Amino acid sequence: MLKKITLLTSLLPFYAQAALENNIDFLNFGSQAQFKSFSEDLTGALAQKTLIPAEPLGTVGFDLGVSYSLSSLKNKQMGAVSLQPKDSINTVALHAVKGLPFGIDLGVDLANGINNITTLGGSLSYAILDGGVAMPALNIKGFYNQSYDAKAVDFSSYGAEFGVSKGFANITPFASVGLVNGEVKATSGALNLGAPVSAESTSMMKYAAGVNINLMVMDILVGYNQIGEVPSYSLKAGFRF
Repeated sequence: MLKKITLLTSLLPFYAQAALENNIDFLNFGSQAQFKSFSEDLTGALAQKTLIPAEPLGTVGFDLGVSYSLSSLKNKQMGAVSLQPKDSINTVALHAVKGLPFGIDLGVDLANGINNITTLGGSLSYAILDGGVAMPALNIKGFYNQSYDAKAVDFSSYGAEFGVSKGFANITPFASVGLVNGEVKATSGALNLGAPVSAESTSMMKYAAGVNINLMVMDILVGYNQIGEVPSYSLKAGFRF
């Protein structure tokens, strides 16, 4: 186990050196409607993604990993907050999930989606069905994340979803459907160069699908999440044991 954790931490330089653009440094929206569109994009890109099968880990199990996600923005309002706007947001995240008794898994995530916005989140899932040779695993999961030390906007989101997965040898496909609620508001010290804007709350459907592949020495996961109208494509490397 120590060797696995050591190998996982060797991936941390990739996280630390991620030179991501789209800094949110100021606000320059022409209307509240534009800020609402921006809030929908930000929630779709930064809300917690499903990058784990539904099967419970068990009391001695862990799922540890590092992920990279590319989220394509629908409304493209980044020019109102950044001097280097892009039509997508790249996210690098650290994930840790611990199995507990009674089919419960507890997870934490630390993610950087923009250079000056970092989010910290958690999740709690319960296995309705553990899964087996003939049966898929089913779970229900609640999740929450929020930004901290942000320069211009504060972000938070929470939601719940139902998930399903079924293992076949070393391959485990998974899928989920749920609902995400997000809130985006200007920080108290934000530099506002445009129209005054108030906090925006959004509620959007969330869909996810992917496959986890066990390669003996590590696990590779390829995933797709769509939150509202923002699709995200993810690659995760780590260990599930």
